Parts: sequence; structure tokens; C-alpha cells
Amino acid sequence: MISPDLVRVKKKNGVLSLPKPSADVLSRARGLAEQVLLTISGVVNETRQVVEEALNELESAPQEKKLLQALQKLALDDSEFDGNAAVDAPALRREVFSRAASARADLAIGASFDRDCVLSEAASALGLTPEVLEAGLYADLRSAERLLKAPAYDADGLLMRHARAEVQAVLLCSVRVVVDVRCATPEQYRALFQKLKFRQLLFRMAARKEGGYRIEIDGPYSLFESVTKYGLELALLLPALEACDSAQLTAELRWGKKRDQLLFSLELSQAQGSEASPPRDEVQALLDAFAENDTWTAELAQEVLELPGIGLCVPDLCFTHRETGELVLCEVLGFWNRAAVWRRIELVEQGLASKIVFVVSARLRVSEEVLDGADSASLYVFKGAINPKALQRKLDHLVALPSARLPVARKK
Repeated sequence: MISPDLVRVKKKNGVLSLPKPSADVLSRARGLAEQVLLTISGVVNETRQVVEEALNELESAPQEKKLLQALQKLALDDSEFDGNAAVDAPALRREVFSRAASARADLAIGASFDRDCVLSEAASALGLTPEVLEAGLYADLRSAERLLKAPAYDADGLLMRHARAEVQAVLLCSVRVVVDVRCATPEQYRALFQKLKFRQLLFRMAARKEGGYRIEIDGPYSLFESVTKYGLELALLLPALEACDSAQLTAELRWGKKRDQLLFSLELSQAQGSEASPPRDEVQALLDAFAENDTWTAELAQEVLELPGIGLCVPDLCFTHRETGELVLCEVLGFWNRAAVWRRIELVEQGLASKIVFVVSARLRVSEEVLDGADSASLYVFKGAINPKALQRKLDHLVALPSARLPVARKK
């Protein structure tokens, strides 16, 4: 990932765009990418500090400075470094520094401090040689990590990586993102919905008359004063959008130090298929908790529940009652905003037919009582962590009610 200040952009009439490089610019960029990769390949087994110093010696034209810095950052991110986890550097420092402090306190007036003697005594006490001890004193620092492997791609691969990183950096400054997506297969939709859930993004979805879905995602600048982890999660969604057959993205931005209000649009081309995300931690915890449950089985949900003209939601889990075979869906909203919860409540009030439990954090200040009278939905508000037994009581309550009408659901 690169920061927005390393992105080359054009601004005109309130629109921000990423300029398409000419043939000459692209040729020069490929040359810079080759230099970066060759430099890193030539210092394998050296420390990160040595690697960075070698990269800093590369030269570029003034107008290519941002490009070179971005290529260096991405190539370093994709390199494999050894974290020196086997060396207990803090323990080595404690031994050496305590002995050094004692040696200084015992110095006679006019005597000089013998550094080598302190290192030798500390090394002997730890069963090491002085050379190994000194080399390991600061082995836990990032600059001391050793390069094990350079990136596997070539110059063109690095440039492709850079093109995606520029878009991701722009999305870091978004207030709101709207994406119209269309997929050819249900598996593609499921992969996209899983990514949205996995990244814990605040989004709204609606089916489009032309087919596909419109997804509105709140950006980091609509929630916080500065870019946070949420912005990173939004940027990391990009590969999943690229895996759709078609995706038209429009983002409202707050760009630069002055937070200029700009629009950014992009037609995403299909890249390699996006791998399905693993379930979120809280969802996986529920799958594990119900793995040997005597009353219910649990699996990842495949449905998209929709009320035309009202909205839709994407459940996380599908619970099946072992005795009756009745299904109850579950959506884990967790720490989403309160508006997302109220949109689900509106779906229920307008006739959402499938039986479903919405799991919500108490921090959102929503009472379970708001769905007490519903015959097809329930609200479970948890404090701290989700309690499987409390959730099962909600499931048991719903299965005891008369069967809901046929669900308005799409297998996507």
C-alpha cells in the first residue's frame, strides 16, 4: 500500500483522475521498476537498513520522484524479511546494560570504561561469544531484519501492482463510494459479499433493474477526522471488485491537506478471480460453538434477502433445526453504526419473511424490545462477546413461532 501523497493525479473541474502514461513515460517507469527489483535482488541476506540505503541511491528525474518512491515501497512490502524472532534481544540488552552500569559505578577516579570487558563477561554468562552477543543486541529492531527473498514478479508485475496501489491510495481519502457491479455467476457474488463482510465495511445494497447490485460504502472521511484502519479495509476491497465481470466505481473524496472535495470515477476491468474470504472471527466462533450442538447445525449463509423497493441484507449464517429442519438466518452486525440496524428493522416491519436473528453490539444503543412483536425476526444485543447460549435462546424462540411466509431471497 502507498500513501496518497505518492500518487500522481490530475485535478480539473472538481474531478480527480489518474493520468494514463504515454509510451515514453511507461518505458521509463519500466526501467525504474527493473532497477528497484535488481537492487533488492542484489542485497539478499543483508539487513533492512542496508536494503533501504541501496534503494535510496537510485536516481530518477524530478518528475519521477513519486513514482520511484512508490515502487520502492511496494517492492519492500512484497519482500520477505526475517524478524529475528529466535534472538531474545531484550534479554541480551538487560544483561549487558546491567553489567555496564555496575562497571561504571565501580570505576576508580581517572579510570576508563572497558567496553570489550563488559561484552566478554556478559557473553560468558549467557553462553555466547562476544561477537554473537553484540550482533544480537538490537536484532529485534526493524532495521536489523534480514532480507530473505526479493519479490517474485518482474518489472511489469511491479507496475501492475503500482497501478492498483494508486487506486487504493485514492480510496483512502473517500467520504463515500458507490459501485455498480455485475457478476456472471452466483459464486462471484458470494465472494464479493464475503469480502464486504470480512472487511467490516459499512455498506448499503440494492438490486438494479439492469441486473447486478448497487453498493454504497461509507468512506473513512465520513466517519473519522483522519485515515484509519477502516480506510485500509476499504482499499483492500479493490481486488474483489476487480473480480466482478463489470464494476463502475465512483468515489467522493477529501483530497490533500486542504481536503478538497473531488470526484473520482473508475471502470474496473476483470482481474484474476477473488478468493473467498474466511469468515470473520466472530462468525467463525459461532460456527465452532454450534459444531456439536444437539439442537442446531450452523453453516455459512448463501442467501441475499431482498424486499423490492425497500432494501436487502446479506446474512452471515444459516441455522437448521435438527428435529424440524426449519431454517433461521443470522446476520452479525457487531459494531456497525445504528443506522444499519434500523435499516434491518425497517426490512422486518415491511414484510421480510425469512426468520432471522440480528446480532448487535450493546455499544450501538439499540434495545432488543424493538423487535419483540415480530413473528419472523429477533434482535440479540450482546455485551463484550457473543454468547452462543443466548443466541440459541433467540433461535429456539423463532422456531417455536408459526412458520414465516416464503422468503424473498436470491441465491447469489
